[in-house]
Amino acid sequence: MVEGRVDPIKVPKLPFDIISEILSWLPVQSLLRFRCVCKQWCLLLTQDHQFIAKHSGRASRLLLPRMSGPGKILYDENFKFLYHLSGGLLMEMSLKNSRVYRIRNPVTHQVLYLPDAPEGTDEIDIAFNSFTRECKVVCVHGEDGEEVGFEVLTVGKDEQWRPLKHPNQDLLKQHGKQALKQKYWPAAYKAEGLGHFTQLISDGKDLYMEIQSLEIWSERFTTNTVPRGFFADLNEVSVLTWNHCLAVRNITEENLNVLVLEDFKEHKWSQNKIIVPLTFLKDRPEWKDKIVHAIGIPKSGVLQLAINHVYRDGITKTIIVIDYDMSSQTVIHERKPPPPFPLPETCWHDPSLIALKGMKSEKAGFSPGDGFLICFF
Repeated sequence: MVEGRVDPIKVPKLPFDIISEILSWLPVQSLLRFRCVCKQWCLLLTQDHQFIAKHSGRASRLLLPRMSGPGKILYDENFKFLYHLSGGLLMEMSLKNSRVYRIRNPVTHQVLYLPDAPEGTDEIDIAFNSFTRECKVVCVHGEDGEEVGFEVLTVGKDEQWRPLKHPNQDLLKQHGKQALKQKYWPAAYKAEGLGHFTQLISDGKDLYMEIQSLEIWSERFTTNTVPRGFFADLNEVSVLTWNHCLAVRNITEENLNVLVLEDFKEHKWSQNKIIVPLTFLKDRPEWKDKIVHAIGIPKSGVLQLAINHVYRDGITKTIIVIDYDMSSQTVIHERKPPPPFPLPETCWHDPSLIALKGMKSEKAGFSPGDGFLICFF
């Protein structure tokens, strides 16, 4: 040893799997900075699917600031929130241009703008695997009485939308038929990627309803026809989710009548209608025609109903959600509508490092940690 100098203490080098395990417990805002430590860390934090999945399962939840108002939730003043994807991603639509959609990670501030959707796009649906980051997007465009079009986009592969032909495309007009009502119901579970397109079809004086189930991953439709004789007026029939299956329903007097499509691939329907007395309609008869969606969960005995609510101004609308116990026939919980003006608030968000191919920084000068509150529990 040279006189006057102290040898530095040699710190043993940690195995990288130990480093990886330690990093998997750290908050997102720290990991965003640690991408700059070295190439090995950067690859781990941005491209290692197993690490990102492990970290997502351990990360503390965050509170995201948002603005909510009638008919919309905003995490960004220029974009309307559509729905959450697994992996902490959001699907949003521009408030200035209805053809502009994007997928955004609000924690990493990365965003992917999709190619402009076709004119008249009514619905956007998505299939997303948070582990492999595979992602397909479907847009549906057209109105009642018009030919409805489907287009699909594989994120990271397609530069433009690809036409997706559905079973009745061009066939109804050829056979003198007309679709009186038609609606696309987005996939309830994005990893599964199963959406449904319903059409009420007029063939002269005859009416029938078809359900075209779209498996987004395989880009394949399967058609089922609602059995005749179960519903007197198909104009009054809508759909709901029942035990994770699509079902059709109507309300007669104070009863909810449900027919379940138990296996769409095998064209299997429930043998009998399920009848659920809605006793609350005695006190709230105006709700009968305002139920816009329903989810039945037989195992828990709960029926969740979304009901249109109009404020006293007669213009502003929102949604009331109630939980109805089918056994006791009572409303066990009612979520009141918010005030009819934008309300600053926060919501829980599950953060993730996930980035899709083609994602870019949302804004220059972004500092990790901006735009969210950190809450540990």
